Amino acid sequence: MQPEVANALAEAANLLLVGMVVVFLFLSMLIGAITLIAWINKLIPDESLNTIKTQPKFTNNTLSNNQDVSPKIVSAISAAIFQHRQSH
Repeated sequence: MQPEVANALAEAANLLLVGMVVVFLFLSMLIGAITLIAWINKLIPDESLNTIKTQPKFTNNTLSNNQDVSPKIVSAISAAIFQHRQSH
């Protein structure tokens, strides 16, 4: 092999090795940081999340609770959905 080609291949292998080590170290630090943040969040929970848990859940029958929607509109929408489901 010619010396220039051998030097170029050695430099390419060195660059490949350095790049892979840098990426491995970066991803390892990223995983470590995410794990540390998760551990800290378990120790010190956010109080604003408690308000989300205490809010009432939505029900599937929200139309029965809504008095502003006309029964004609509800029947038209139901018929349109039925017709769409029959054609597809």
